[in-house]
Formats: sequence, C-alpha cells, structure tokens
Amino acid sequence: MKQIKLSKITSVLLSAALAVPVFSGMAVASDISYFSKEAAGTTGADFLNLPVGARAVGMAGAYSSVAEDASAIYWNPAGLVQIPKLSAMFMRSEYVDDISYQYAAYAQRLSYDSVIGISFMMTDIGTIEGMDKSRNSIGSFNPQDQVFTLSYSKAILEFSNKDLDVSMGLNAKYIKSEIRDSATAFAGDMGIMTFNFGAIPYRIGVVVSNIGKGLKYDQASDPLPVTARFGGSINPFDNLLIAADVVVPKGNKMNIQTGVEAYINPNELTRLTARAGIDMQQMQDGFSGISLGIGATLQFFTLDYAFVPMGELGNTHRISLSFDFPFRSPIFQRRDRSVFTDMKGLSFK
Repeated sequence: MKQIKLSKITSVLLSAALAVPVFSGMAVASDISYFSKEAAGTTGADFLNLPVGARAVGMAGAYSSVAEDASAIYWNPAGLVQIPKLSAMFMRSEYVDDISYQYAAYAQRLSYDSVIGISFMMTDIGTIEGMDKSRNSIGSFNPQDQVFTLSYSKAILEFSNKDLDVSMGLNAKYIKSEIRDSATAFAGDMGIMTFNFGAIPYRIGVVVSNIGKGLKYDQASDPLPVTARFGGSINPFDNLLIAADVVVPKGNKMNIQTGVEAYINPNELTRLTARAGIDMQQMQDGFSGISLGIGATLQFFTLDYAFVPMGELGNTHRISLSFDFPFRSPIFQRRDRSVFTDMKGLSFK
C-alpha cells in the first residue's frame, strides 16, 4: 500500500477545516456575526441539531471521531467504514414539553472499503390549537419535521498505511418541515476521519453538516444551521474511551463537548458500558450540561439508554437499539492494525 507522511493527512484535515467558512459564506455572505452568541435564533430547522443515538447522547455529543455504527450517518459519515457487514439503529427520544422524535438508520457494506447507508428522522410536537388575530379558533394542526438522508463512505487507501487509516463520507439530505404550511430543502454533509495506531491509539474527525439553502415557508427563507465539528478521541486503556468535540455552529458561539465511556467484556460476545459527558453550552445556558448513559451488547444486539436533565424544562430520555452483524469488536482491539482488514474475509454478494 502506498505510504504517506503525516503532513499529507494534516493537509487533508486542514482543507476540511478551511471549507467551513467557504460553505458558510455561500449561505451567509461571510457575515462573521452568525458564529456568535448574538446570532442565536437567526437560523431555522433547529430540529437538524437534535442528537441521535443514546450512546452519543450519553457522551454529550462528543462523537464526531467515535461514530462507528449506523448513527455515523448523522455524526460523521466517514465513520461508516467501521461497520461490519451491516448495521441498523432505531431510536426514540422523549424530549422536553411532550416533544418526541424518532430516528432509524441502516448501513450496508458494498465492499471491504465502501459502505452505503440511509436514515430517517421525524419529530412530533403534538397537537396545537390554531387561532386568528382575534383569538378565534381556526382548527388544530400537528407540526412535524422529517429528514431523509442517503450516505456513502469510503476508505482512502492511498492515504492509509500500517500505522494510519483514513476514510471520508458524504451525505445528501431531503428536509421537509410542516407547521401549518410546509417547506422543503436539500442539504449535504461531508466528513473525514483518521485512525492512528500507536502505543496510545487515537482518532480524529472533521465534519461539516447541513450545507444548503434554507427552508422557505412563504417569502422569506431561514438559513439552515450549518455546523462544523472538530473531534478527537483516545483509548488510553483497552476498556476506556475519552472524546471531545469542538462545535462551531452557525447561529451560536463555539461550544465544547466532552465524553467518556468505560466498558467490560464478561465474554467475547457480551459488553457492558457506562458513559458520561459534559456540554459546555448547556451549562452556560443554565442547564445541567451533564449526560449519563448505560449500554449492553449481547452478540449482535446493543441496547443503549441516555439520561439528560434539562433544568426547568425537565428530564429527557433516549433509548436506542442497534444491530451489527457480524459482532463488531472495538477498533483498536482488533488483531490486525487496520480498520478495514477485518472486512476482507466477508462476502458482499
């Protein structure tokens, strides 16, 4: 396999970082105020920021360099190359004020170095009684939001060697939002992930999400919440994962999310996990900012739960069920020092 120097990988990640203001400028004419606290509320389609997967939520969203199952479609499509032959996830979230949302995702390996995936998310905020200017009833309506995503991820073998693996991923989204009238939009995501095999293995992830035109209900168009994430995760010990994300959202100031995950393996096909995380933005906004989670894996199935208190708004709960076939072992515990080599023995026909 072609060798590559670290400087070349750095150039790739730097290029992705530089793409953030470029794509943002396409939508906001390079108005730097969009990336500040004063810009809160200037973007629409905030449901695109609702986190998915109880594992990721339990780690406070510090997941752009960790994503390794079907939920990578949301967090960083470059992470899809880590799935075994196939991966699926189903999640339900009980959010604040009777709001709930559901998420489903499926990813299928096409070859040992490429994966395709699809996902669907839907929010439901219940029934709202409509009134005119005179406060007369005009009937009830049920606002809903839907997001359909098609994803593709590929290993960049030309950039990989015995000490380093590199992957990239792309998403295409169809977004529909319905209040009383409806609006639609198209958007895209792009991500890069590196896997560094050394004495202390670590991962780096860069992803830019929601690149596209905003939703237009009538005459005005609300910009989409373009968000850049720069993440890193490290495995100081076999059964411990520490992760952090720097989040640069359009429509708010920069945020830092950190998470930790510890697990034990009673046997080869069973894993028990505990998680915790801190979201600095939520803490500054007067919420607890703390996330807690647990998980259990039995052969191909994983059940995860996350608990996130939201102060006066109440407590939120996420439950997700994942299916990974064959059994997915942690990356840095695999016998071969590569994300991709475990896949070569699988049949894809």
